[in-house]
Amino acid sequence: MNSAPPKPTAPTTLQRWFPIAVWGRAYNWRGFFGADLIAAVSVAALLIPESMGYASVAGVPAQVGLYAAPLALVAYAMFGGSKLLVFAAAGSVAAVSAGVVSGLSGGDQSTALTLTAALAFASGAVFLVAGLARMGWISNFMSKAVMGGFIIGLSIQIIIGQFGKLFGVDQSGDNTVQKLWSVISEFDKWNWTATAVGVGSLLAIFAIQRFVPKLPAALIAVAVTSVIVAVFDPDLDLVAKIPQGLPSPGLPTGIDGSTWITLLLGAGVVALVGFSEGWGASTAVAAKTHDQLNTDQEFRAYGFGQFGAGLLGGMVVTGSLSKTSAAEAAGAKTQMSNLILAGLVLLTLAFLAPAFQWLPETVLAAIVINAMWSSASPHKLQVLWKVDKVDFSLGLITLIAVLLVGLLPAMVTGIVLSIVYMVYRVSFPGRAVLGQLPDSGDFVAKSWMYGRRHGRIDNEAQAVPGVIVYRFSAPLIFSNATAFTNTGKAILIEAAAKEGLPRRLVIDFEEVFLVDATGAAAVTALFEYAGRYGVELVLARVHSAAHELLMATGVIDAVGEKRIYGTIRGAVAAGHTQPADPTGTDSKTDTDSK
Repeated sequence: MNSAPPKPTAPTTLQRWFPIAVWGRAYNWRGFFGADLIAAVSVAALLIPESMGYASVAGVPAQVGLYAAPLALVAYAMFGGSKLLVFAAAGSVAAVSAGVVSGLSGGDQSTALTLTAALAFASGAVFLVAGLARMGWISNFMSKAVMGGFIIGLSIQIIIGQFGKLFGVDQSGDNTVQKLWSVISEFDKWNWTATAVGVGSLLAIFAIQRFVPKLPAALIAVAVTSVIVAVFDPDLDLVAKIPQGLPSPGLPTGIDGSTWITLLLGAGVVALVGFSEGWGASTAVAAKTHDQLNTDQEFRAYGFGQFGAGLLGGMVVTGSLSKTSAAEAAGAKTQMSNLILAGLVLLTLAFLAPAFQWLPETVLAAIVINAMWSSASPHKLQVLWKVDKVDFSLGLITLIAVLLVGLLPAMVTGIVLSIVYMVYRVSFPGRAVLGQLPDSGDFVAKSWMYGRRHGRIDNEAQAVPGVIVYRFSAPLIFSNATAFTNTGKAILIEAAAKEGLPRRLVIDFEEVFLVDATGAAAVTALFEYAGRYGVELVLARVHSAAHELLMATGVIDAVGEKRIYGTIRGAVAAGHTQPADPTGTDSKTDTDSK
């Protein structure tokens, strides 16, 4: 018989700040260490070549991607809440880094290296301040549709950005479309040796992942092509020789104040994009590991991880979905696997760096393309097309903006679109006339009045003679108060033109969880308008919080407490059996529970 799981408890201050102090003290060396060691070796086979490829995306030498990993992995293991999240270089933040740094470095490689590390520090500061200020809620600020379009566009941009190396040709252009055309237009200048090796490696990686998924596809491609280059010396551009030895910790220097401000702005984009990917990775495995994730804690952990990456002269990092999934598949149990992984990266830099001198750039391009392939899938937008055309349009606009105007303008565009859409949703909410189902007696939408549809219409719903039920699907505030009143008036005008004015207009308040002064005035205005024509206005399913606000603003005094019903059925039944009473002197109080 299985023992009952432990009762859930609130984390202590120590657990919130230093999870490693909790799980490390109780680490099951005999039961977990072997699995964590095997997982670390498996993930290293993926992380090392991918990190080198992401460094090329960021526009810096390959070793910078490796420098970013060790202290970032250790920092997240100390402060992060996920047992399995792998914190290292990723294509999304690498592309953002390239966009920020390229505009500041002026093409100077030494300056680019300094600014790349400085951006990691700036990103750490943004994350840490957000975590200390308990701003975890900001992670939900950008529309998921907009972020989805941004990630798809970003992935496509990264893939096309690797075509120059993949085909051994110079790539030019200010945006992704121009870069793609520059590669196509120079078809006659392609290096066919590079093309064969790169495309062949890409196909081989896909094939291994498809048919023998437990083999380290990227590492096999690196090893095989490096041997081919060492033996046959083909005409290929090679990755610059990686310095052997461990990087020296240090802080970026020689950066003026205005440049730091630009870096901080770029760090905000890194935070949005990086946390979106990392949070998706950690929540994807949380259901299996039963992690209790807290966004404020994760912000702090991400901040210290960025500091660790910058301290060794690395690039910005984030939680990686592909590498976290690989760790899970390899049987990782705890963050001990990532501590071991950090050691393996250091050993690679100390002893194996010379082996990469024969690595062709076209193979790194193939590794990056493979890593970003699934993120570039339009599946998320296809789902949105079926569910919500407006969300689909927002995502598509953001995707196109990434490809045509670049990452930073696209991110600003996405944020503005998210805010505009949020205001639109609140200002023009769904407003429905409800009918009653003959079998169950439930009230459902039988027609939508203006606004945005919030569900399906049930054609079996029937109107109740002498009563109209009007549902308002939003908090009733200043931005939509006019829409609330005008729709109520339009419902009565339409009824008068067809079947005559009803005895009673029931306002379903179930989705009105907030009312401000302007909204309260709108209720009073509609009450007075209806009463002028002999129609009694009543409210049904009013939340306690909304009731208090209506009481405080004087609406209850104007409408009358007897016109507040706990259920729609009670409000409809009373209106159907009683004569209209706009003054409220003989209205029946509903005693049904909410």
